[in-house]
Amino acid sequence: MTFPTVIHSQVDPAAVTKVTRLFNNTIEDVLAELIQNARRANASTVKLTVTAADGIAQLSIADDGSGIADPSVVLALGRSGWNDSIARREDPAGMGVFSLAGRHALIRSCPNTTGEGWQFEIAPEAWEDGRAIAVDPCARPRGTEIVVALDTSWANALDRAARNAARHCPIRVHLNGERLEPQDWLAGAKAVFEENGVRIGVFDDHRANRDSASINFHGVTVPGALPSIAESDVSWCVRVDIVDAPELQLVLPARKEMIENDALRQLRRNATRAIYRHIQKRASHRLPFEHWAEAEKLGVYLPEARPELIEWAPATADPHNGITRSKLTSIDELLIVESFAPPIEQCAHFALDRDARFAGRLASLDPKMEGYSWYDRLSRITGMAFEIERAGETFRYDETNLPGVEGGLVDRLDLVITVAGTTPETVTIPAPVMIEYDEGSFWTVDDANVVLTSREAITPAELVDLLEGACFSSSDDRDADSWDTQRDRFLLDAREIATRILMGDDAAILERLRAVLAHRVQWFVPEGRKLYASIGRDTLELDIDPSEPIDAVQL
Repeated sequence: MTFPTVIHSQVDPAAVTKVTRLFNNTIEDVLAELIQNARRANASTVKLTVTAADGIAQLSIADDGSGIADPSVVLALGRSGWNDSIARREDPAGMGVFSLAGRHALIRSCPNTTGEGWQFEIAPEAWEDGRAIAVDPCARPRGTEIVVALDTSWANALDRAARNAARHCPIRVHLNGERLEPQDWLAGAKAVFEENGVRIGVFDDHRANRDSASINFHGVTVPGALPSIAESDVSWCVRVDIVDAPELQLVLPARKEMIENDALRQLRRNATRAIYRHIQKRASHRLPFEHWAEAEKLGVYLPEARPELIEWAPATADPHNGITRSKLTSIDELLIVESFAPPIEQCAHFALDRDARFAGRLASLDPKMEGYSWYDRLSRITGMAFEIERAGETFRYDETNLPGVEGGLVDRLDLVITVAGTTPETVTIPAPVMIEYDEGSFWTVDDANVVLTSREAITPAELVDLLEGACFSSSDDRDADSWDTQRDRFLLDAREIATRILMGDDAAILERLRAVLAHRVQWFVPEGRKLYASIGRDTLELDIDPSEPIDAVQL
């Protein structure tokens, strides 16, 4: 077998027999394509009109553009007939009319170059079989008109499709005499930048994301995977309105996505720069450091992010247990608290909250701010540990050292924190309580070893809050109860444990019974009456106040 030494690109004529598969053949696709053709022909208006002929509904799409001089280009797949300027800017590719493939259509046009109108009709099967189609002269105004049968599905979708096609189109569109009002694609933008044949609008309302329509190609809106940038208190996104950008092209034939090329990648860089240019005009910003550095590389010089952090709140065992925290804007004396296990952070917070030296000074980590000079110079609490002394022995408890101290009273309990900064130091402060776990134990309320310096150092309610923060974590298993139900059960156990530790066994029994009666019995007691109970292991005696007598009704 021999093979050619030279080959050339070509389009097989058989491709014409597949034109009905180029488009979805929906009214949305057809209007989008034909209105775009009218715009390229310098039309100022497109009129969509529903008429009837021999009882059959028809849709006329007529424009006042420059018309088509050569009718043969209408059915020449891939040969657009547009002049060099239009072909260079928009890559029309000669496919628009083929959105009608498979439908009966009447096409009329009168070019402004000759003033001689022509028309032809094409049957559904003639789009693919290559038959000869007669072209006849006709009298009509300058421009082009296409008349196509309007079936039920098209008729039902026409109003919505027409309004969608006209919404962001730069030319006027009428439907049955009504002007369809256009909308600026960039309406509501906080800033608009015009460059390289496009308009870039910057928004702060999440109207565009990577998958939503973000580029308006002369009325056809498509996704562009354009950038978005988030500050800590606002997110910025962009939309792009194409005016004259020849290198930005749509994927053929459907024109529903952008071609990934250097021009689109440059557009994304320009869109990112536009966001930074808008931020540059604002009084301040809260950009992550990596975005601040990116802005500088793009030639946009910004001040450092506004110096503020969120107050530190101790970690909780349940990630769903959100805590509302305030902003700290006076940062000179702040200490950033690094991350530790929830039992350690909960008990450390309880101690630190009682030491005036740390009031309003503890801030949460914010890795996004690392790199800013004001953030990097702040001191940090890099270590948290507890020292326990009992019966002459001293134990140390931190994330790497679990001494397995039995719960109860101890002789001394201190929180030891390590502060890293300009002058590293170790600070020791008295700690009222510590919750410790034996090695291998889970953070459950039953496994918690609660260590105290005195039973008066903490109230039962405060200890319950600590146990909840340090131990409670809801289960996401399919068969688990709701978060509220799981928490209610946990708090029932935690209140009993806290009461037993601080007030003794009898008080714990009473607390448990009180909780059970409140949950399951109290609501049975009628309003204004009281239930009395005497309960033993083998006896149960109940009594209830008599109801108030009802006065006799006088007849």
